[in-house]
Amino acid sequence: LLIFLYSGFWILYFQMYGTVLWYLKEYVDMTPIDNAVNSFLGIFVDNPSWKFDTEHVTVINAGVIICLQLIVSKLVQNWPALPTMIMGIGCGTLGMAILSIGGSPWIFIVGLMVFTLGEMTTHPKFLSYIGIIAPPDKKALYMGYSFLYGVIGSSIGSFLGASLYVSIVEEMGKPQLLWLIFTGIGVLSIVGLLLYNKFIAAKK
Repeated sequence: LLIFLYSGFWILYFQMYGTVLWYLKEYVDMTPIDNAVNSFLGIFVDNPSWKFDTEHVTVINAGVIICLQLIVSKLVQNWPALPTMIMGIGCGTLGMAILSIGGSPWIFIVGLMVFTLGEMTTHPKFLSYIGIIAPPDKKALYMGYSFLYGVIGSSIGSFLGASLYVSIVEEMGKPQLLWLIFTGIGVLSIVGLLLYNKFIAAKK
C-alpha cells in the first residue's frame, strides 16, 4: 500500500520525460531565457547563440540536485521520515501546480525547480522509512521491492500522460487543465499517505 501511494508522486515525476517536454516545445516561448543567458555569455564570448531546448529540463533537475541536495538533506536529517516524505510530495505537487499558472518561461523554470526540491526531500526519506520498518532479516528484500514505485510510476505515468496530453492539450487546447489534473494526483497521494500515517504506519 505504501509503495502504491508513493507511486502517485512518480506519476508526476515521469511527466518530466514526456508531457513537460511537449508542453515546452509547443506552448512556452523561452526567448527571454535565451536572451538573458546570451547577455551573460556575451561578457566572455562574442555573439553567443545559446538556446534553451528540451534537454535543459533534465539539466535544471540535475543542477538543482547537485547544488542543493546536501543542504536539503542536512536540513531534514532529523525530521521524522514519513511526515517529511509527505511534505516533499507536497512540494513536488506545488511545482506541478505552478506550471498551470501560465506559459511564462520564468514560471516554467520555477515550477521545475520547486518540483525538484520536492523530489530531493521525499525520495531519501522514503528509502529511510523502508529501512526503518523492515524486519532486521528482511531489509534487503524490503529495499528491493521498494523500487516498484518506479515501475508503477513510469508505466502509468507514461500512458496517462500521453493520453491526457492528446485529449486535453492537443484536442481541447487547455494545457493548464493538464497540470491541474496531475496536481490532483499529487494531492490524492498526499491524502492517502496522511491516512496511512494515521491508521497503518508503525508507531514505534
